[in-house]
Amino acid sequence: FSKNVKLGVHEDSGNRAKLSELLMYHSTKSGDEMTSLKDYISRMPESQKDIYYITGETKKAVETSPFIEKCKKRNYEVLFMVDPIDEYC
Repeated sequence: FSKNVKLGVHEDSGNRAKLSELLMYHSTKSGDEMTSLKDYISRMPESQKDIYYITGETKKAVETSPFIEKCKKRNYEVLFMVDPIDEYC
């Protein structure tokens, strides 16, 4: 259902906030599990003011990307957005 929920976030402005609570992503700190945006935010260090994400074709491609190294050094978690629809949400 993940892609349908993401499409709903993009197209249904009336339910966007409710649907966004259902979004789940892999991240630099989630391992094989997926994390919600709420859990991601709860783990953010106080010095982190933004949500960081990277888009790509596969989890393996984004988790080995050199573009996330600076965030990892700062202990910032990065969300992996690997569905094509993620770029529009």
